[in-house]
Amino acid sequence: MMQTGRSMLQQRWNRPRYWTEVISLLTLVSITAAAAAAADLASGNSLSDPSMDIAMAADVGDLDTAGDGEENAGVDPDSWSDYLNSLFDPVFDPSVPINVSAVEGQTAHLVCRVNNLGTKTVSWIRHRDTHILTVGSFTYTSDHRFSALHREGTNEWTLQIRQPTVRDSGLYECQVSTKPVRGYLITLNVVVPTARILHAPELHTDEGGALNLTCVVSPSPAPPEYIFWYHGGEVINYETDGSVEVDVRQGDGITVSTLLVAKATLSHSGKYQCAPSNTERATIMVHVFKAEEPAAMQTSSSTLLQRQPSGCMLLSLALLVRYLLSSTAFVT
Repeated sequence: MMQTGRSMLQQRWNRPRYWTEVISLLTLVSITAAAAAAADLASGNSLSDPSMDIAMAADVGDLDTAGDGEENAGVDPDSWSDYLNSLFDPVFDPSVPINVSAVEGQTAHLVCRVNNLGTKTVSWIRHRDTHILTVGSFTYTSDHRFSALHREGTNEWTLQIRQPTVRDSGLYECQVSTKPVRGYLITLNVVVPTARILHAPELHTDEGGALNLTCVVSPSPAPPEYIFWYHGGEVINYETDGSVEVDVRQGDGITVSTLLVAKATLSHSGKYQCAPSNTERATIMVHVFKAEEPAAMQTSSSTLLQRQPSGCMLLSLALLVRYLLSSTAFVT
């Protein structure tokens, strides 16, 4: 039943008479509106410009002429498309960010949303040299780093830039082929992050104490794909080495990676490196010192007290006593 209804509707859609009826109906509505406007104008209550009323009447006449005669009832598709597009003009989605930050070397995406696009085309223009980068889904530049992404049935048109550099920073325009053209400007800022380890270049700690290394990557609008820690030139395996914990946090424009050793040993001394995927490594030298235990100090003192005095010590004491006695007698 539904298929029969659809077939009838499709047949009616393709019939010239159907379009003639639609145009006649639009003509009737336009004539009614024009008559009402004329009546208001005659009574002095017109809210519109008389020149607009004349233009409307001319348009009505054109539509009426186009609908005369069933033999010449074919409708020009281009004219009909232009008429529909004039009713529903494309509109940009203002919620799309106009400032986009990207990390050098990491793929950047500039998103543009256009509602009521109709038969119009979306293009991406680079303002630096007014170069047309893409038109629709096609790329119009020899720089193959640029491409247009669009999924059928959506209102998103995305400019993708692979391996962006600082030179790619600047204004880009999402442009719609209206008359006159309409555009939505987006600013791209490509940054080069750097890594640094707090308390570098050297850190000293005692054996048995906590070892905490903090690596800060900034500016970092997006986190690196990975951050590896090296000790002595070898990657630290966090899974097999239970004494090491690593945590990564993304803040406001920065990425922080922390390496924590709860109880440091002498083997934890050496060179450490923080190696993000998007920048050069940062280095720090760690020195772990052996701390003297209190128990060992007490044992050493008690042993000293328990030792028997040697002959040399007794002789020295005897000479000291004799000297003191002779000095006292001399004074007396």
